[in-house]
Amino acid sequence: MGAGFLVLIVSGILGQLAGIFLGALLPHGALHDLVARSMQFGLDPPLRIDIWILSFSFGFQVSLNSCSFLFMFLGLLLYRKI
Repeated sequence: MGAGFLVLIVSGILGQLAGIFLGALLPHGALHDLVARSMQFGLDPPLRIDIWILSFSFGFQVSLNSCSFLFMFLGLLLYRKI
């Protein structure tokens, strides 16, 4: 379970980088929008807990594009085959 999750994270990061790179190379149009547009998930604004003398903030945000989803799918397929 742990190695599969690591493959998912690493392939998502590589896919995000590939999407940014391809988005910079492609001319503006439908294909550029498909590759370069990202969806963001997470806590915005971050959760904040204020206890008299201590204050904690907790937040995260994940940004994924179509290349991230493709790389994550391919990464999991390769992980299952190995």
